[in-house]
Amino acid sequence: MSQNEEQYSGSTVVQALAVHPGGDWLFVGGPHGVHRIALGDDGRPEAPAEWTAGRRPHGVAVHPTGAYVYLTDADPGRRVLGWQSLDRSGRPRHGTGWQAVTLTRRPGALVAHPTRACLYVANEDESAPVSWLHLGTDGRPQDGETVLTWLGGPRHKSLAVHPHGTHLYVGDPQARALGVLRLRDDGGADGDGPLPLWKLTIAPGPLTVHPRARCVYFTEQGTGTVYRVPLAADGTFGQEAAPEPVRNAAILDCTGVVVHPKGTYLYASSDITLTVIELDAATGHPKGPPIPMPLPHRNHHPR
Repeated sequence: MSQNEEQYSGSTVVQALAVHPGGDWLFVGGPHGVHRIALGDDGRPEAPAEWTAGRRPHGVAVHPTGAYVYLTDADPGRRVLGWQSLDRSGRPRHGTGWQAVTLTRRPGALVAHPTRACLYVANEDESAPVSWLHLGTDGRPQDGETVLTWLGGPRHKSLAVHPHGTHLYVGDPQARALGVLRLRDDGGADGDGPLPLWKLTIAPGPLTVHPRARCVYFTEQGTGTVYRVPLAADGTFGQEAAPEPVRNAAILDCTGVVVHPKGTYLYASSDITLTVIELDAATGHPKGPPIPMPLPHRNHHPR
């Protein structure tokens, strides 16, 4: 792998974007930490309000209770999972900083189960498996990573979980494919064979699932074009499913996509912008053109 591929850039899948379960805050990873953007009642972003300094995150996720925010470190070779406790409003608790554990594998994309205290991590090591991490009452991962071995393969996978917690979706840009894995009630998965892949003509980047409209969104590696894919009633990709490009929506070097819990807005991030697309909450189709919002920058690395 080249040095450029090792860096946090458009050449890799990054999922440094997450929304608080209460819908009040959007967490956006940037070059030097995490933005917290306040959201209105309907999910419309307000002015970027707060900042937490830290390392550049590769993945960002929020605990299903909203009590913790997690990140994986984007620096090449690091095997760190960090987390910070949040108060009821979604802000870091006064006087608390980032805690961290060292994982056995190099973590990449990160997503939380919507109802169970667990995380899914797309690893960037040689075998590149997807791991399942149990979380304790203090937010700390318990007993190390449980590897979902049949999800091994190319690096730079993207991940999303069905809002009901029934399926894990995996994007594989190298194979130009999407996969879906049925989850147990405890957040684990059954099966020991290869994950069936739905072949595409484009390479999927970051992906997310609409909470109501039974569809998946992903961005194309390279062009950043946003696509919408309908889901069958059982949570899988139906035989007639086909990616539909979202009109005029392209986010170059996209670092993450996520939908508001009410299904009213799709957010897509890059290093310098947050693109906001208003959605029909029932169908998941756009209601208006994408609106780019500049993100503030810090010109120094935090110490």
